[in-house]
Amino acid sequence: MKKQKLSVILCTYSPKEHMLRRCLGSLAVQEIATSDYELIVVDNCSKPPLEKASLEAMAGREVQLVREMRPGLVHARVAGFQAAKHSVLVFIDDDNEFAPDYLSQTQRIAQAEPKLGVFGGRCIGAYERPPARIKEFFLPFLGVRDQGDEALTDEGKEWGPHEPIGAGIVVRRPIGELYANFVDGGTAGGGLGRTGNQLLAGEDSLLSRFAHEAGYLCGYRPELSLNHHIEPRRLEWGYLTRLMKGHGMSYVRLARINGQQFEPVETWTARKMMLKNLIYRLPREGVMAAFAHIFWDLGFYEAVNEGPPSQAQVAASPARSASVN
Repeated sequence: MKKQKLSVILCTYSPKEHMLRRCLGSLAVQEIATSDYELIVVDNCSKPPLEKASLEAMAGREVQLVREMRPGLVHARVAGFQAAKHSVLVFIDDDNEFAPDYLSQTQRIAQAEPKLGVFGGRCIGAYERPPARIKEFFLPFLGVRDQGDEALTDEGKEWGPHEPIGAGIVVRRPIGELYANFVDGGTAGGGLGRTGNQLLAGEDSLLSRFAHEAGYLCGYRPELSLNHHIEPRRLEWGYLTRLMKGHGMSYVRLARINGQQFEPVETWTARKMMLKNLIYRLPREGVMAAFAHIFWDLGFYEAVNEGPPSQAQVAASPARSASVN
């Protein structure tokens, strides 16, 4: 059987040189031949702009450099989808370090499971300073996760352990095309994804929702493994609380895109609900989870009161998209 060629896409914004060098270095030692994949770097408004020659020196191979001037990961990924020439796309972040067999395992899975449309694997935390135990609760929200040794597969219409996160996510082209059409249709990604200092999420889950609408499955495959390097600043309390608030906002925005309705909530009512949630969570989930979810709730109620999505967002949402078989 002919090998499945891959498009590897790195979306980055003003990366630190040592992190970028480590990321590209992990691609340079992959077990598959460089002819089996193309490497695309999407420079999303870096200051100063990235240079093709420097990237190629780090990667030890040819690099296609794409400049995306619309800020935000959502737009950078769309630029990657549009530049790619192969049917299976692999996204890597500049703080990721692929295991040497990541791409060969991706090839094998993509060929063996043609109905698996979006998938990922283990994201192992790598730290300059190990996080204090009290902060370990936040690690899954930072993109650190290991779901164990069993493969997990399900539909992509709901959150679950089968749903891949952005680090190392593999996406088939038909799903990427739906995603790109959604973003470029005037929706700006439904307000999902990180832009500058806004710690929003949900754009990875949106890929899974489009996979479901296109007739594909989503999955976790433990054979895929990468190191996710976490800088100390991302373990500071201010960052973590902003992160939780962003996840709460993203939950509402993604749900609205998928057709769920939310009624506005008055400030006093929201505060009472947050207190009630805190009291409920404390004995069941512990102090740290209850504390963290205060900020999740803040983001949730702020997003609830933003108002409904635009007509363009609704028209282009996964719930309205035509299936691609």
